[in-house]
Amino acid sequence: MNYDNFKQQILSGLQERLPNASLSIEPVLKNNAVSLDGLIILENETNISPTLYLNYYYDIYCDGTTFPDILDSILNTYYNTRPCGKINTAFYTNYQNVRDKIAYKLVNYEANKSLLSGIPHYRKFDLAIVFYCLLTTSITGNATILIRNEHLHFWNISKHQLFLQAKENTEKLLPYQLKNMNELLSEMLKSENPQLEAGHMDEPSLCPMYVLTNQSKLYGASCVLYEHLLEDIAKQFDSDFYILPSSIHEVILIPASDNTSYSELSQMVQDVNETQVSPEELLSDHVYYFSRSQNVVLF
Repeated sequence: MNYDNFKQQILSGLQERLPNASLSIEPVLKNNAVSLDGLIILENETNISPTLYLNYYYDIYCDGTTFPDILDSILNTYYNTRPCGKINTAFYTNYQNVRDKIAYKLVNYEANKSLLSGIPHYRKFDLAIVFYCLLTTSITGNATILIRNEHLHFWNISKHQLFLQAKENTEKLLPYQLKNMNELLSEMLKSENPQLEAGHMDEPSLCPMYVLTNQSKLYGASCVLYEHLLEDIAKQFDSDFYILPSSIHEVILIPASDNTSYSELSQMVQDVNETQVSPEELLSDHVYYFSRSQNVVLF
């Protein structure tokens, strides 16, 4: 079954199971100009729906998952994330209603040039700082709304005011989290096999690596913008350090040493981006360097 037929079969199969729902497939432009097909399900007069991306379901169909199992998976995801009421969209036209929910994130500048033409942003190295409204209600979970130029118009605020508000909010809404890679691997292994003894997983790393993200693991690469954070981490490391852009959700920090090769780290980032990171979550192929003496990130 080709992809177009797959989408039509999905609509037909779901309509049989949800006879009173309105179903549609809409193109969604994601980060890095990645376009995906979003399945929208509206029922019981709701005006908001979780977006379920059919591209991923087609991939697992091609890998051997049966069509009925895919329909079951889509419905299970929908039932677990669907809203239970309407969202008042007029709420977001009043700046005072949303100012405490505004945050920032980092995206790749070149890969998002078309998108950036319509949204407020600041360039940072090969990246761009963009802004969004974070929704954490029981209805929407961790949904976000990208802030566009027209928002500034009807909010009657400047881009600089937007940045200052996001700078104040982001650290409060999304506190940073810094963990040793060994610690994270230990947590993963313990969750998969609780009977493992902790002593077998606490071996020191030959090359210390730390994951910097936020506690929600949502757009956590933006933690590198938090005021004084990199300076404080350098004091903790007692060292300069490299910043490897793992994805839009996290970065990896490696204390600098005589044995550290910038070129090898750069090649590692490029290899991981090509093989392990989904296109819409890629941040950059470049490695950054935090200098304690200059108290800046070098690019």
